[in-house]
Amino acid sequence: MKFRNTAFLLAGLANLAQADNNNLTKDANPPVNAFELPEVEVVGITPLGATGISREKVSGNVQSVEDEDIQRHEPLNITDFMRRNLESVTANDDQNNPFQPNISYRGYFASPLLGTPIGLSVYQDGVRVNEPFGDTVNWDLIPQIAIANMDLVPGSNPLFGLNTLGGAISVRTKSGFSHPGFRAEAYGGSFGRKNYQAEYGGHKGEFDWFFAGNVIEDNGWRPFSPSSVYQAFGKVGWENDRTDLDLSFNYAQNTLNGVGPTPDSFYTANHDSIYTARDITQNTLYFFNLKGSHKFTETLSLAGNSYYRGNTINSLNSNTNEHCESLEDCAAEGLNPAANVTGRNVQDGSGVNLQLTSTHPILDFENQFTVGAGYNGGNTHFSQFAQEGIFDYQRLVVGVEPFMLRTDVNAENSYYNAFLTDTFSVLPWMQINSSVSWNRADVKLIDRIGTALNGDHNFERWNPSAGFTIQPLQAFDIKGPMEELTFYGSYNEGFRAPTPIELACADPDAPCSLPNSFVADPSLKPVVAQTFETGLRGKFSEALRWNFALYHSELSNDILFINSEGSNQTGYFQNVGKTLRQGGELGLGGRWEQLNWFLNYSFVDATYQTDTVLHNALGPVYVQSGNYLPGIPQQSVKLGAEYEILKGWFFGGDMQYASSQWSRGDDSNQWAKVREYAIVNLNTRYKVSKNVEIFAMGRNIFDSSYQTFGVINRNFFTGQGERFVGPGTPASGWAGVRISFD
Repeated sequence: MKFRNTAFLLAGLANLAQADNNNLTKDANPPVNAFELPEVEVVGITPLGATGISREKVSGNVQSVEDEDIQRHEPLNITDFMRRNLESVTANDDQNNPFQPNISYRGYFASPLLGTPIGLSVYQDGVRVNEPFGDTVNWDLIPQIAIANMDLVPGSNPLFGLNTLGGAISVRTKSGFSHPGFRAEAYGGSFGRKNYQAEYGGHKGEFDWFFAGNVIEDNGWRPFSPSSVYQAFGKVGWENDRTDLDLSFNYAQNTLNGVGPTPDSFYTANHDSIYTARDITQNTLYFFNLKGSHKFTETLSLAGNSYYRGNTINSLNSNTNEHCESLEDCAAEGLNPAANVTGRNVQDGSGVNLQLTSTHPILDFENQFTVGAGYNGGNTHFSQFAQEGIFDYQRLVVGVEPFMLRTDVNAENSYYNAFLTDTFSVLPWMQINSSVSWNRADVKLIDRIGTALNGDHNFERWNPSAGFTIQPLQAFDIKGPMEELTFYGSYNEGFRAPTPIELACADPDAPCSLPNSFVADPSLKPVVAQTFETGLRGKFSEALRWNFALYHSELSNDILFINSEGSNQTGYFQNVGKTLRQGGELGLGGRWEQLNWFLNYSFVDATYQTDTVLHNALGPVYVQSGNYLPGIPQQSVKLGAEYEILKGWFFGGDMQYASSQWSRGDDSNQWAKVREYAIVNLNTRYKVSKNVEIFAMGRNIFDSSYQTFGVINRNFFTGQGERFVGPGTPASGWAGVRISFD
């Protein structure tokens, strides 16, 4: 019924547009999609991103980057850029694979690993790419070579829908109009890494095209950790002064090997040691997206998309025997000490999203009003097989029994949303904004080998948001270096429904081995986020821009994966009451003559707000309100610069510092912390000619020994409980060449 009313509203506004059609003339030739133009200070306030608002009207510390910013830092992939440059972003190398990091922003996670509490939503050209089965994010499927710009939107913004508890990442891709010409590069170096990529864009008349692809092969710096990434992206479009249509295709075929954390005792003896092997993930993606926008008048536009996204994940995980606490126990009981588990996760997503935007003034006051609605569905077929095995001398698991079927389940997700938002300029120097979003999630489980997993779950909620921005000096018509000073504040609420994997594994009396098996379980409560933010921003000149933000974000009914008592591998999902993330961030940066520079400082205070009893592999953990959430460094500092030493020769570097953090499983904060670390990177590039550039980069140039996270576990090979650590990458370097033709 709600969508029916929305449809009537869209139709009514369209009729108004037709009546006012003569307001738009072809001679004016306004840009249909401002986001396809480089260096435009416009921020997307919805995932579709066809329309946005100027930065001074945004009541939050949105971080925006262009492809030129990304390339300047020569990142190995998009997550490498985020962890080195963006405020409040850190990373845990859970799998110790450069394409599978666990990204944290303000204490909220986006990870490829099932069992991680996901709190960030990620969009590519208006399509939410969090996977249907567990809201996980496969970073290796986002083609960095095709990224035109990216926004990191803070807070539990209801306009970005489900799972936007702590923020949203919105990526928009290149087109032939925005990035014409041919560019290619190749580089190689440490760990046998080879990277080849090329892109070509162009336009003729009202048609444009853009094609890109890359091949990455990497042996990894630890045993059994090679990876190969093959990506292709294409987009064709048609655009005139009123209409912009784009059809894009994204393909990926990636094989990623990770070996994960290793016991402290192993790490002390050898920094590249492993615990067990192998851990293989194969991702195959087919992603079609038809996106369009149309201007009815100068002040009224419609945007939408329709997509299909299919991702098949094949995995092989090698583990110790979950029925033994140690190698000696297995021998005493006559059990094989190891196991291999293979999984196949076929996920198909499709949907339609529409939004109508009016910028018609109200009583001569600037106003932007957007109403929208959408349906996004997902279907998952998950099957899993297990076999018993033994360890060879390298702790590689060798199967000794045939694989046996353990799980075969289908999951159906249906997500509905409707929203409206308005930004109104009360005065030329004061703006207020308000939004409300309705979200509904229907999750259905179908057991293909019985009835134990069958279930039908429904969740829905209205989520509000409100904020303001003020430019105080403009109120008194004060000109000068501080005239862009902006003060802002906002409050918003977000909502996350439990995912199929969480609903299928929520009973402490019947734990699961992620992602090994599921049983019939009770329903979980949805997670609700309430976030306040206030801040200041401005610039003295192009050489010094600055921003300062404070935030307070509380979650109710937070969902965590809890280890079963005394178990290394099995566990269950559980609502754990309230958790809190609060803190501040300070950003400085600018461009002065031949120098680009930035300095970011972030503080994150992430704590439990409810007394609860959890478990790790060693037993119960008694958590008190005020204990710190594990895996989140409280402080981080990022400093970077690039200087043009001579004409065409650029030299730059950056440093990342992360303070100490508590290990996962140490939720009561009893063990020693994972220590702080700092790493330094260098880049250089030189334009040999107009069309040829050579470049080189060094990572962790001082070869610092560091760990990005820790987890409390039982060492199967010694029988002792200890901390496992995720080792950081040692010193490494690469060099290459790129060519470009306009």
